[in-house]
Amino acid sequence: MRLFVALDLSPAQREALALLRGSLPGVQWVPSENYHLTLRFIGEITDRYVMEEIDLALSRLSWKPFNVSFHGADLREGMTADSLMIGIERSEALATLQTQVESVLRRAGCPPAKRRFQPSVTLGHLATTQRADAARWVQRHNLFRSEPMPVHHVTLFESLRGYDQHVYVARAEYAWHPDMPLLPEDE
Repeated sequence: MRLFVALDLSPAQREALALLRGSLPGVQWVPSENYHLTLRFIGEITDRYVMEEIDLALSRLSWKPFNVSFHGADLREGMTADSLMIGIERSEALATLQTQVESVLRRAGCPPAKRRFQPSVTLGHLATTQRADAARWVQRHNLFRSEPMPVHHVTLFESLRGYDQHVYVARAEYAWHPDMPLLPEDE
């Protein structure tokens, strides 16, 4: 199973972001049902014991509900393809939750994350030769702002290879528990 932990978006947020897709030729737009905010990519897990440890670790997450807001467009450059992104307003609550996810997964035996956390939602992918067109798209959507979205749970997703796109299947949700004490910061 190829796994990642993310914030699943509300239908209203998906719809608002889907409206930003448009007439940019050559872009492979991500289906709106795949929009999410990745907190931690885990990778390929084949060992059932490790999967159970991940599930147990994520069930121990504790945080207070908070809101995330989407704002601004960006282009993330890659070696062979670039990605059109919508940014997430940085917040201490989001950073704390992501740090906690990283911490519990490392305690469960997952190697450290390979990339620094950059909160965003990917809307599409395009060839590196289209950077000038992509830059114009970013300029057109750079002032985008969304209504705040409440965060009450995190989701463990499995990434399945579809015909021409990945399909993300929610495998488990870990809800905020008001009676659970907050975990201490990472040692």
